[in-house]
Amino acid sequence: MVASYGVLSGELIDKDVMLQTLHKVKEEWKWETAWGGWDFPMCAMTAARLGELELAVDFLLMEQGKNTYLINGHNYQHDALTAYLPGNGGLLTAVAMMATKWGGFPEEWEVEYEGG
Repeated sequence: MVASYGVLSGELIDKDVMLQTLHKVKEEWKWETAWGGWDFPMCAMTAARLGELELAVDFLLMEQGKNTYLINGHNYQHDALTAYLPGNGGLLTAVAMMATKWGGFPEEWEVEYEGG
């Protein structure tokens, strides 16, 4: 429901409704049982596009088991699935998007990126 603005173009999305939806998602989703690490960056991308930069970072840094990255860089899910690559791709996509045209980082952050 939030991917339509965070991942897709969202051309027909009512931004006020999406912001309300995003806040509801943050409050109501059972994050400890969310399927994968992709959910956190997807919500961060939506927040960034809505100009909610602190909220975007909150999603990326949310302390949940499925938002954990192991020392080898893999996004942990559970003992039987220790490498969830869509979570890694989501994190890289969210950070790249925030560093370039679709969002940003909180004003007090100093972010440098290649070509920027």
